[in-house]
Amino acid sequence: MSLWLSYTSYSMYYDGSEMTNDEVEFLLAIASYQKRFDRRYPTWLEVLHILRCLGYRKVAEPVAIEQPLPPDDAQPHRRR
Repeated sequence: MSLWLSYTSYSMYYDGSEMTNDEVEFLLAIASYQKRFDRRYPTWLEVLHILRCLGYRKVAEPVAIEQPLPPDDAQPHRRR
């Protein structure tokens, strides 16, 4: 597979970069937004807007964040 460099110079094809389809879709959406609006570093509000454009919505009650660790199913080494 050919090397793909995004606007952020992030390569999805290097050792240890296994990502789910959702993660790839999110990264491509961020890269597209950065390029279209010339925003090297989008704000968190812009990232939230991108997520909403991808179709993400709140569907569960909020849960308190006790530690700054993602849930086990969000680990990048696990393929879905």
